[in-house]
Amino acid sequence: MKSDSTSQRRRFLLAGAGLALTGLPAWADGDEVWAGVKKSGLLRVAFYKDFAPFSNEGKGSDVDIAAALAARMGLKMSPMFFDADENMGDDLRNMVWKGHYMGYGPADMMMHAPVDREYMARQDKVEFIAPYHRERYAVAYDRRRVDSLETMAPFEKLPCGVVVDTLPDSLMLSADGGRYRSQLKHYKTLTEAMAALRSGEVAGVMALQGELEGAVAGDANFPVGPAPIALLNTRQWPVGIAIRKGEQQLGRAIMEAMNALVADGEIERIMARHNIKWRAP
Repeated sequence: MKSDSTSQRRRFLLAGAGLALTGLPAWADGDEVWAGVKKSGLLRVAFYKDFAPFSNEGKGSDVDIAAALAARMGLKMSPMFFDADENMGDDLRNMVWKGHYMGYGPADMMMHAPVDREYMARQDKVEFIAPYHRERYAVAYDRRRVDSLETMAPFEKLPCGVVVDTLPDSLMLSADGGRYRSQLKHYKTLTEAMAALRSGEVAGVMALQGELEGAVAGDANFPVGPAPIALLNTRQWPVGIAIRKGEQQLGRAIMEAMNALVADGEIERIMARHNIKWRAP
């Protein structure tokens, strides 16, 4: 099983403009999967393991969104949880278009895929559709020690935690001439970093905003806000669904159902139940 840092590094160093929520890519005809889905009544959905609050131990916002999506399509959701591989290309091969050599997969769709134009252009077997949220990096901080976070200046004197080998790790080592380097604390997982924040070992933690929001669970002592570093403020990206290229009717059904869930506020309500602030893609 890969560490939090490995999965974060692969999934979320992407930042780009997503597809319009109502737009559809130019698919070739291909209805085999959709015909099979309708016949079975099941929509097989792939989720990352150990990815709280989105999908962890069989629960999370992505799991609830997929269940609502399947219901809107007149189907029942059948989950497939998987460990992140070495890179997203491996995940897409295993869970979307081919299947794992160990005998599981592919699913009909995979949740929490980056809807990034540059990455999409390099994929010849997968389509990225139905963006439902926008992600970015942020900082959870202890308001009893940090009054506000308009700049990173408090972390010149107060320790800040990051997960090792992630983008926040690299930036905090080099940002502003390295002035935060001496106060930087490294952790193997976000769970460990957040435990350090609650115990007072660090005054802040930089990571993905959705993960931080889920971890603090609305605790007013630990607000979460955008990381006040220029590069990170512009690095935002939509997340959506990956399906096998060519499955036109399946893709259209997913898009129509997701549009309806967004329009009636269901996506926002689901994320709020998991302490995530929904950000329109």
